[in-house]
Amino acid sequence: METNSTGGSSKFIIGAVVIVAAIGVYTFLNSAKDGGVAMEENEGVMMKDDGVDVAMMKEYMSLRAAPLGDFNGSVKAVLTPKGEKTEVVITMVGGPVGGKHPAHIHVGACPMPGAVKYPLSPVVNGTSVTMVDVSIEQLWSMLPLAINVHKSAAEAKVYLACADIKNKAEANMMIGMMQKEGEAMAKEGTMMQADTMMKVGSYEVYAPEKIAKAATGDVVLFFRASWCSTCRGLDADIKANLKNIPSDLTILDVDYDNSGDLKKKYGVTYQHTMVQVDQNGKMIKKWMGSPTLAAFVAEVK
Repeated sequence: METNSTGGSSKFIIGAVVIVAAIGVYTFLNSAKDGGVAMEENEGVMMKDDGVDVAMMKEYMSLRAAPLGDFNGSVKAVLTPKGEKTEVVITMVGGPVGGKHPAHIHVGACPMPGAVKYPLSPVVNGTSVTMVDVSIEQLWSMLPLAINVHKSAAEAKVYLACADIKNKAEANMMIGMMQKEGEAMAKEGTMMQADTMMKVGSYEVYAPEKIAKAATGDVVLFFRASWCSTCRGLDADIKANLKNIPSDLTILDVDYDNSGDLKKKYGVTYQHTMVQVDQNGKMIKKWMGSPTLAAFVAEVK
């Protein structure tokens, strides 16, 4: 059974097509990729056109149908304004391998659009890119229009996918939704980053009042000397792995050569000595020689 442009069953319309028309400058999308279209499942689609960030639709705007026949994939189309022209990018995933699949902008609406209005480059190896010599505003003035992908030139009456081009109001509404969601995601990301930063432990210069941090976590004094090679090795490893300090651990850097009273209090007679203390400064544990942060953390009670 076949589907043609003037009538018949629509059961061969089995793909999934996103038709996107995006206009205006959205400076909040500073992470857009230069030159080209990035498409990922459940991810926003963004591109930069001559230095202007343009927001496009997300995967949730897809139109999908159950696969039939020898086509078990999906088709996506993105319309991007390019001044007085419109770029149409079609991608096909999981479709028939090899060959050319004709594509057009048709007059009318799916599932049975009418005559061809603008021919598009055939889909070859899953991709079609066409610069249509008409602006997106002009396309909107001609609606209803639909993009249709055919099985082959010999079987042009068999459609792989069809979707209506959105009007200006729908496109602007979708862009607004994308903007709000992008802002919400950015805010959430900032909050998550701040939360992560709060949860990372710290490596800081010793001060008597910092021992009180042991009330809510672990505090370890690291007695080190600048001339001590093993001290320098541990110091460098800690600084290189600050993000790996457990959230409830505070490491206090103690100057071995200028902390006589502390050394006497905790019986420290050798540089590269660690002393874990409680919030009152009472020693919980003492050890020497941890060569790395991981080894250091493993000693903490």
